[in-house]
Amino acid sequence: MRCRYRCRRCQKSQSGWLDGSLDESGLLPEVLARVHELGVELLYRRACKLLARWGVELSKSELARMNEATRTQGEARLLALAQEALTSGIGPGRRWIVEIDGTFVATYLPQEKRLEWREVKSAVLYPMHSPSERYYLSELSSAEVFAEQLHGLLRQAGVRQEDELIGISDGALWIAVLMGDLGVSKHILDVYHASGYFERLMVALGWSDTRRSKARRRLLEGRIDIQAWLNRHVKDELSLSEDGQAALSYLKKQALLDHTCYPKFKAQGIEVIGSGQIEGANKFVIGGRLKLSGAHWSEQGARDMAFTRAQYYSRRPLNDVHRLRHLAFPQAA
Repeated sequence: MRCRYRCRRCQKSQSGWLDGSLDESGLLPEVLARVHELGVELLYRRACKLLARWGVELSKSELARMNEATRTQGEARLLALAQEALTSGIGPGRRWIVEIDGTFVATYLPQEKRLEWREVKSAVLYPMHSPSERYYLSELSSAEVFAEQLHGLLRQAGVRQEDELIGISDGALWIAVLMGDLGVSKHILDVYHASGYFERLMVALGWSDTRRSKARRRLLEGRIDIQAWLNRHVKDELSLSEDGQAALSYLKKQALLDHTCYPKFKAQGIEVIGSGQIEGANKFVIGGRLKLSGAHWSEQGARDMAFTRAQYYSRRPLNDVHRLRHLAFPQAA
């Protein structure tokens, strides 16, 4: 079907071969694409003011409809991809890094009239030698739903059967289960997260600032195997403070799972042992919009915005603007 769009402000029209009919927004596809970008990057109120200056009158609810359409279409696409087998290619496989974490967002419960902090689960996937080719996924959902969508993300990014998947996280249980479900070949405890427990343990051992600083630097460089270090330096666990014993217990558990043998990982050519990419995503992709001072969200609003921003900053988003516009504004003009 050949559809014609007319701009509200200048009355300029444009036609093209598209499936579906004119939508009720009354805007050219290019204009609506820019509207969508503003709705992702700015506060809705600020976006509406800027659009009004350009002669585009849209409400906050209309901006939100674009984000809801993005999530609806994106989730369906990821779940469909998750059912497909990984492709197989010619030549040696690549190493991919998947970093997973969660961050809490304030959501408002209208029936109970109170705020509740809900966890937005996020993942960033990228080839080890090309960290700029990042694919993001953020969801306010259960671990099971998030896991299925993450399988779809692997296929969206083009991960092949012969590729190797390396996981990095803070060691949380739900993430460890998810890493096993994804089939990661090596699960690495984020060295920056490990360094916090490492510091607490060194304090409990009575090490000086200079000695701790030197050991911490060696750890961050990937030159310390936690298990070997514990065997060498921790002789009397009972003499440690309560905080020191808690840090020791955590590091021993991670070491027994082979998550902290950093020199071995480095020797195997694994260049990434820290979760800097996912930490950046938590601060910029999620925190930069959903955790503004004094902000709180409805559950659906937080879910829509988290998913939309993750897709917006991904190397190759799932969403097509023409399909989005007909989902958000389905009625013929």
